[in-house]
Amino acid sequence: MDANGQRFWLLADHRHWPGRIHVDYRLGCRALRLASERSLGAAVTDAATIAAAALERLPRAVDRHGASAHWDETAMAIVARSHLPDAATMLVLGERPQDFAAGADDVLYVALGERLLLHDLRGRWRDVVLPTPGFQPWRIAAAAGDGVWLLERASGRIGRLTGCVQPERPAADYATTTFRPQPENPAPPALTLLDGVAWPVGERPQAFAAAVDGTLVILSWVGDGESRLRLLDPRLGTLGAAQTLVGAAFAYAIDWLADGRVAVRLPGRRDVPVWVPEPTPVAGSVLNPTGDIYPLAADADEAAFAHRLDDPPRYPLQGGGVEPLHRLSVANLARRGEAANFSAADLHLLDSGDQQTVWHRLFAEVRLPAGCGLVVWLAATAEPSPTTAVDWHPHVFGEVAAEALPGGPLPHAAWERQPSELPGHPGLGAWGAPQAGRAGLWTVLVQCAQRRVRALSGRYLWLRVELHGDGRDSPELAALRAYASRFSYRDHYLPRLYRETEYGTAAELPGLQVASFDTLLAADLDAAALPAALRAALALGEAARVEVVAAASLWQLRDGPASWTLRREAAAIVAYRPQATPADFLERLLGNVEGVLTALEDRVAAAHLCSDPAVVPEGSLEWLAGWMGLAFDAALPPARRREWLARASELARHHGTRRGLRLALDIASDGGVRGGEIVVLEGFRMRRLMSTLLGVNPEVADDPLLPGLAISGNSVVGDTLVLGEAERVELLSLFRAEVGSLAEQEAVLAFYDQLAYRVLVLVHQTVEAQDLGLIRRIVELESPAHVEVQVASATWPLLLGIASLVGVDTYLGPPPQRVPARAGISSLGNGDRVLGVGSLDPRLSGATGELAGPAAARPVAAAGPDMTVPHGSSFVLDGGGSTAAPGRRITEYRWRLTE
Repeated sequence: MDANGQRFWLLADHRHWPGRIHVDYRLGCRALRLASERSLGAAVTDAATIAAAALERLPRAVDRHGASAHWDETAMAIVARSHLPDAATMLVLGERPQDFAAGADDVLYVALGERLLLHDLRGRWRDVVLPTPGFQPWRIAAAAGDGVWLLERASGRIGRLTGCVQPERPAADYATTTFRPQPENPAPPALTLLDGVAWPVGERPQAFAAAVDGTLVILSWVGDGESRLRLLDPRLGTLGAAQTLVGAAFAYAIDWLADGRVAVRLPGRRDVPVWVPEPTPVAGSVLNPTGDIYPLAADADEAAFAHRLDDPPRYPLQGGGVEPLHRLSVANLARRGEAANFSAADLHLLDSGDQQTVWHRLFAEVRLPAGCGLVVWLAATAEPSPTTAVDWHPHVFGEVAAEALPGGPLPHAAWERQPSELPGHPGLGAWGAPQAGRAGLWTVLVQCAQRRVRALSGRYLWLRVELHGDGRDSPELAALRAYASRFSYRDHYLPRLYRETEYGTAAELPGLQVASFDTLLAADLDAAALPAALRAALALGEAARVEVVAAASLWQLRDGPASWTLRREAAAIVAYRPQATPADFLERLLGNVEGVLTALEDRVAAAHLCSDPAVVPEGSLEWLAGWMGLAFDAALPPARRREWLARASELARHHGTRRGLRLALDIASDGGVRGGEIVVLEGFRMRRLMSTLLGVNPEVADDPLLPGLAISGNSVVGDTLVLGEAERVELLSLFRAEVGSLAEQEAVLAFYDQLAYRVLVLVHQTVEAQDLGLIRRIVELESPAHVEVQVASATWPLLLGIASLVGVDTYLGPPPQRVPARAGISSLGNGDRVLGVGSLDPRLSGATGELAGPAAARPVAAAGPDMTVPHGSSFVLDGGGSTAAPGRRITEYRWRLTE
């Protein structure tokens, strides 16, 4: 609500625009844009034959390391290619598989009739054959995490394979006294069929693909090659409504792209069209192809996309290779689109609750590139149905071609400097700072430009937004706000004689009557011809033209900037010149003043926001901090500065205390204290009784978890035995309220002095390096002068065997990621793991593999005859006997010392 008590209604979400034609709502930038689309043209004559042949070819597989695998019919084997020369035989089979794909768990899944072969790419276990009785997997898709999706061709049934094979143990069976899980493998491979998947009669699945988030899309045919796609509901295990792909006949392959788009291969095309599936489609949904162009190489093979584990999609080449799919940086956008707050199936009501509401002003947050614009059509009704709207009234934003605009006077929106008319609001647009005349906030007074009285009245407001672009760029409408009911300066501040006196039919006339003509001219006007009588009566020039608004009843006449409305009435065609009543003109004139003053009054009314850290402009944060005598560290980001100001009173109240230090560090580190990454530890809390430590060196003086209190050579056995006189006294100070001798009392006091007025700020490695310097400066400013504070970095969040104090110097963090061991960096048992390479090429994974092809075609590396050399003696290795493969030559000799 503004300073005049006017409310606003907001349209800024995809649900607010149920009616969209050639327009998309982009969730990423939360804005309406012209749709990316194009026409695919007619399918090739032999599309069915090409598609049938493509479906019979085995898809290829690609791993994370760039190696690819294909089926070699001659060798009856799966052959792999990588950056290494030549091909390698990975897996020899006794029959032709239906499909094969590498899973995210580094397992190769091979479909063989009513069974699946599981081949470990890292050699952790031997091949396993999983029977699937009554189910013949035909296509495989790697699932997110582990396992695969399976599709049966004949029935269209879908299965999900989960679980894993347990690696083989090199040792003998465990002893009966050893605690082991029962069963040994709690999650063996298991196939689950989705009972909820049911295909309509005549619809046949042809391909499917799984997205990174687990969404499964299935491509199907119906009738004479009409292509559809369906999304699998992961919660219910059922198919979503069919979405028909316009222009896609006999599509035979599908794969996911980024941002929820799918790429589909069509027979005979040298590019890959793209569609955007609806997440929650309704029955009968139709999808048009986007304007994105993904070209194919000249030697691209007509076959399915390769199975992959990472982006982008790959398509097969003739000869066994694969090629990544990339988009051309050319935009193909619709030149005109429309969005409305209503559709045939749904509507978003803008209900003022009062039939006498006068809709006042529109504010639009929109980006309008050169050559782009909007036309917002408004209508108001007394009933909650847009079909009762008789007249629609345009309002222009940006640059719209003259031929796309209706005749007569039109209100044009003006650009505002502020990102939003709401005080302190940064705006909803994703384009950043306002750009004069291009991006930001636009405003226009709501009016019926074709009437004598131009106020728009009615309880319900309906909007149709036309988006106009140049085919390369598009308007971006982030938000539209409509204010009502109008606060009239004329009616509130001027005498009554200035108020409107025309109402009803007279107020709705299209202007001032200037001439009338015989109704026989209607036929000429419908033919867009300009009769001589009309040209002479209105003194029209040669450029004058007529536009048909409603055949036989309403026309618009233009002659340069001048315009007339021709309306057929009872016995004549009457010409009206646009002209408002004097009172209406005064109302709109004062509206210019009201638009400026209301914004100023709103800012004055919201002056308290200037002292609100949450909404004050970023440039004013230092100014606001000066009110409280604060000075920010240069490394403190704006968001943390706002929180610091918001909690300034609490920081001042607890300044110099442990609570104040923890609060300051928590703000500076963006929640590091609450998350456990930073621990403020007072010295007396480090008085702990230590048991015998195995594998820990207490001599490390700079370990913050062992701050000089552990003495090497003195171990605690059980609970009481202490070896060493000095340590015995320190132990007594922990458990005895009194000590006997004066020497013991002095020793106890000396021990306490080591821990008094000392604080350790323990920073775990999860804190970013650039924040560590900021933490040190915050500690210096927030700590009292008599306390010695040390900032130290901790390597481990938890050390077993050191009586870790949970919540004090210990926290439980997220599970560590698997980091492969690195030569010269990693140390044994320090967290990094020796992981195998899950590659389709056995030469990369370390598994045994044979080079494809005859033995004569393989290269030979020879270093000379075998020899035995005494220690300390020199020897010569000669690689001159090495030979290259046919068609290749040796250009370099590389030697590697293995021991």
